Amino acid sequence: MHRFVYILLGTLFLSSLVSFFTHSFSLLVWINTLFNFSLLLTIIGAAMLVIQGGFFNAIIRSFRTFFRKINPMNHVLEEIEGKKEESTTYRMASFRLTLPLVVSGFALLFFSIIFSWYIF
Repeated sequence: MHRFVYILLGTLFLSSLVSFFTHSFSLLVWINTLFNFSLLLTIIGAAMLVIQGGFFNAIIRSFRTFFRKINPMNHVLEEIEGKKEESTTYRMASFRLTLPLVVSGFALLFFSIIFSWYIF
C-alpha cells in the first residue's frame, strides 16, 4: 500500500513540476502532463506484467531450438557426443513494483480523464 501511495504522490508532484517548468502553468497543461505520466506508468507496469508472466519464454526456447537444428556443426557434434535435447527451464522474473505501477497508472489515468471532462 505504501508503494502505491508513494508512486501516486511522486507522479502528481513530478507532473506538477514538469508542467510548471515547461509551459506557462495552467490547469489544462497540468492535466495533459498528468495523463502522459500516468500512461507511461501504465505501460511500464503492463510490460513488467507481461515479462513476469513468462510470455517470451516459449519464443526464446523456439529460437534456440531452431538455431541449434539449422547449425550443421552442432548437429553433428551432438550426434557424436550422444547429447539429447536439453529441456531448458527459465527463471521467472518477479518485480515488486508491477502491481503498484499498474494500479497507480490506471488510477491517475482515470482521474485525469474524468477531471478533464468535468472541467473542460
